[in-house]
Order: sequence, then structure tokens, then C-alpha cells
Amino acid sequence: MDSSEFNYLNLEFIFMGDKPDAVQAVRSVLADRRLLGFIGGAIEREKATEVLAEVATVSEARDAVLYRIDANGKLREGSRVTKLVHELKNSTGANYVLVDGEEIDGPTPDEDILGELGSTNELLHGATLKASELVLAAGFEDNQITVWNSEAGLMAMPTYPVFAPGISRSNRPFLSLTRTGNVIMATIEAKRARKDLFAPALTMVLDLERQVILDPGAESPAATRLAELDALLRGIDDEVIELIDQLLSDDAQRQEALTLLRNPTDVASLKRFVALFGFDPRSVDYLTGRPIPEDRRIIATGGPFRSLRAALSEQEREATGISRVLFRGGWNPKALMASGALVLASGAAAHAVMANSQKFAWLPKPARQLLISAWYADGAFYLGKGVVDAFKEKNKF
Repeated sequence: MDSSEFNYLNLEFIFMGDKPDAVQAVRSVLADRRLLGFIGGAIEREKATEVLAEVATVSEARDAVLYRIDANGKLREGSRVTKLVHELKNSTGANYVLVDGEEIDGPTPDEDILGELGSTNELLHGATLKASELVLAAGFEDNQITVWNSEAGLMAMPTYPVFAPGISRSNRPFLSLTRTGNVIMATIEAKRARKDLFAPALTMVLDLERQVILDPGAESPAATRLAELDALLRGIDDEVIELIDQLLSDDAQRQEALTLLRNPTDVASLKRFVALFGFDPRSVDYLTGRPIPEDRRIIATGGPFRSLRAALSEQEREATGISRVLFRGGWNPKALMASGALVLASGAAAHAVMANSQKFAWLPKPARQLLISAWYADGAFYLGKGVVDAFKEKNKF
């Protein structure tokens, strides 16, 4: 067979309970029928074990005909899906077999039956990414965000995933790496239009345990079709190409990024992919066993008060230049007293100008009084804090 028209189906084998040999059982049955495609690693759920296979079909149809590979690596027509699925269910002992997400023998099992997926580890990284943004994106839920700095910007690993769309444009682009079981997903979150909630994103997926169902001979028709299937599954379309063009200005880097997306993925290619876009490739290592640096720190969130306090604390830490004046809580006592006295003096001068100049007559008197009161209060607070901190420091010993 040399037809250029083909498609594929997702076959999902679900075994209730723990089944350590699930992948081998499924692969053996699919290989015995000499099907063309790929099989992923086991997905552990709370109450079940899943194995996902992607098999090539001769054409797109509701009850499609599957490809079969003969002994010489040539393509033949195999069984129809509906007939084969029942055989596969009986042969593997799977409790459910889903075709493109639907069980053909009855209702599709939901999360109540299968249980939740295993825990997901997430790492976020970016040159302009700020810890204060991650705290806000974490919301008011209990969370712990471990952060540290690399030469290419901030890295962070939250205990529970944060709401990435909530991270502002000024922090983009940033890298989101997630690992669930054997699957690592690298997503480069680009800048979004101000009116949009969701931004365009570029994704590369690595299944550390992915393998072919049956390895066809090199340069055989089946090997060619298998490579075409792999490219189809990766889904490189015009939107992906356009986004790469936006993120990379160098033509050679653009072509390399496309090549990496089109070719089979391993850890080395994933690390090269993120490096092309300016991210530290060691970020991938932190999801595959590399120890987190010792100079890390942990930010705790949970509830409105603690989360907002953590966000303000991080904003104070991140403040530079004149903006540090707004965050003086961590200054030393002498600096606090000097800044407090300066604010009081400038407040007195502003008070005099507002009281005697007609330029501010348009501003209602209550508003002027409120402004000056806040001005004085700010100066008095930090002057007093400086005095108290100096006293505590002097009597520490």
C-alpha cells in the first residue's frame, strides 16, 4: 500500500487498580497484530493504570481500517477498529478500552471511577518572571513556592500548579515545565494581547517511556509512514511557525526550533529547545532528578491575608531605584529615620504650598487635608519605626 491518505486513533487501555506490567501487556498484544504506531508509558491514577497508544489508520473514518505491517516492512490493511477493540480488551484484560476518548461498549469511566491523576511537578522560569506575580497567580489557596535565581532569570517550583494565564505581560515570555509521571511538557508562554486572557503558547512534549509498537525495517514503507505519523502527532501548523517567528529573530534558530519540534523528542532535544528561546536548560534537569540549589527560599501562601502579605513582601524585595521608597520596611534604622524626617519635611513644604498657592484651589479642601495627613502619617510611621528598630538593635545584647 502506498496511499498518501492516512490518519490515526488514540487507544486508551484502562486497568482498574495497580498493574505494573500494563505497558508490556498492551505492547505485546498490539505487536502481535503488527499494528503501526506508538505506545506511551503507564499513567498512574488513584484507582487505575492507563496506557495510551496511537495507531495509524488507512483513512479517516468512524470505523477505520488499521494499518498492518508485514514481515518485509510493507503496509497492509488490517482489521476495522470496532472488531479489533473487542479483541484487544479480551487479550489485554483491560477493564476499558477508549477509542478517541470514548468507550465503545458502554459509558466512558469518569474521574470518580478512575481517581485523580498522580501529582504534577511544575517549574516556572523566565528572565523577567517575578516571584510576586507567582504569588498572585497562586491565588488564596495553600501553597508553597520554592524560588531561586539562575543566570537566565528566576526559577520557581510550586507545590501545586499556579494559574499561568494570570501572570502579566511584563513577565512574559516565560517557560512552564510540568511533569506528570513519565511525561514532561515544556510550554513557552508568549505575550498576549491586552484584551485576551489566554496567550499563544509553544509546546513540546516528552514521554520518557514512549516506544514504537513494532519497529519496522529501516527505509521500509512502514518506517516512512511511521515518521509521517510522528510528524502528524506533533501538529506543526502555521500558527506554530508564526509564533516561532515572533519569539526568535535569528533564521537559523527558527529552523532549528522547527526541526526539534518535528523530530523525535528526548531529554537532550528538549533542553536544546528551551535554550534556543533563552531559558536555562538546567530547568529540565530539576524535573529529572537534579537537586534544587541550596540558596533557594520558600514563599508560603494561603488565605487572603497571608497571600497578599507574601505578594507585598516579594514586591518589596524586587523593588529597585526610586520605587524602593515605597517599600521601606526592610531598611536599616538610620535610613528609616532619615527617610521619615525627609518625608515629614517635604510634607510640610507641600502643605505650605497648597495652603498659599491658587494653583491648587481646584482641589477640594477635604481632599488636600487627606493628602497631607497621609503624607505626614507615612513620614511619622517610618521615623518612629526607625527609632524603635534602633532601640531594639542597641538593646539586643
